[in-house]
Amino acid sequence: MAQNVGNLWHLAEPMTELKSLDEVLQADVAIVGAGYTGLSCALHLAQQGKDVVVLEARDIGYGASGRNVGLTNAGLWIMPKEAERLLGAERGKRLNQFLIDAPHYVDQLIETHEIDCDYKRNGTLHLAHNRRAVVYLNKRAAQMAEYGADVSLLDRTSAFELTRAEGYFGALRDAGAGTLQPLKYCIGLTRAALAAGVRIYTHSAVLDIERINGNIGRNIAGNTRLKTQNGYVTAGNIILATNAYEEKISYNKGLYTPLYYCQLASEVLSEARREQCLPANMGCWDSGAVMRSFRTDAAGRLLVGTVGNIHTASANGLKNWSQHVVGKTFPHIGELNYQYAWAGRIAKSVNNIPQIQELHKGLYQIVGYSGRGIAPATVTGKLMADYLCENISIDELPLPFNALKNISFNRVRAAIYEIGCQMSHISDFIMR
Repeated sequence: MAQNVGNLWHLAEPMTELKSLDEVLQADVAIVGAGYTGLSCALHLAQQGKDVVVLEARDIGYGASGRNVGLTNAGLWIMPKEAERLLGAERGKRLNQFLIDAPHYVDQLIETHEIDCDYKRNGTLHLAHNRRAVVYLNKRAAQMAEYGADVSLLDRTSAFELTRAEGYFGALRDAGAGTLQPLKYCIGLTRAALAAGVRIYTHSAVLDIERINGNIGRNIAGNTRLKTQNGYVTAGNIILATNAYEEKISYNKGLYTPLYYCQLASEVLSEARREQCLPANMGCWDSGAVMRSFRTDAAGRLLVGTVGNIHTASANGLKNWSQHVVGKTFPHIGELNYQYAWAGRIAKSVNNIPQIQELHKGLYQIVGYSGRGIAPATVTGKLMADYLCENISIDELPLPFNALKNISFNRVRAAIYEIGCQMSHISDFIMR
């Protein structure tokens, strides 16, 4: 992590009013993790009359919720038909519809709670890095359109007019998606949850989960206790919403493969330079095996991202790679001065579908957004709230409860992914 240049999103005004837990509390539901999933779940539970406590080990949005690119994309990484194959036709179609509609719900939340997060719903672009990718994007567009997604395939000329990005052969445009400042969105969810009566504590890492008796039930309060350094929370239902940032407890580390995504942000560009780089202000990512992303922020900085970690505090390797990539992709904007560099950890599930487990009766875990978390995590948090409030049955859940199954050779997989990403960055100087 490049500590000396830091995370651009941390320019958001921090929440200084929250404190750590130093007392003994009771609640209907206790949630571990103050990211999109946990905060959305807490907000929707409180709106339905539940007493909710959220415990965060660090600060609000410390994990992926405060580190990601900030694209409110629809659906899964995998194709809709693949989800139907993996989950069965009925369940797969239900999940596809649920996640393809997810950006619209983010839109509603932002409007309802007046969340200031630099939100622009002007579409995103999935860029085709070669001609074969155009065929893939055409199939993806057709499959998403079956679910009512407002998507269209752009030819090379149209994609270039919107991006000024050289070397791409077309793009899939999702008009229902957009961009936001991810940490500000997370802070906005926090303020909405607080206003609804949720009690939120930061710097309160959960050290242990204690079963008080054997009668944990879906609507029975007071059976499970979360222990922190200076306090306890007893609740009938517990939701672990830490994704790839579980710290003191270890319930999910074998259930996902950790990947990293790193980003750079330039100085604020002049209007003339902005005309040569994403003039439509649309967030983009490409179809390469080791993905690249491009977007601008509200101030007019260019953000460049790719899969892989930074590894050095100076981020010089990433900066050199980005200068090469940007020089070929946006050749008319000139050399960039990068002022921010950061990375975040992704929880990649075995099938790139988010996983929900019921570890014990009343103890639930959500993990594995696989790098597509803003909209899916928001609606999954609401889904769990609706389930706990008995608005939806287990058979109606778009995401089925899965049995615990550790991924084989997980650490080896993670190392191979990281080495492969770094080798791809090196090969970009020759091949792309």
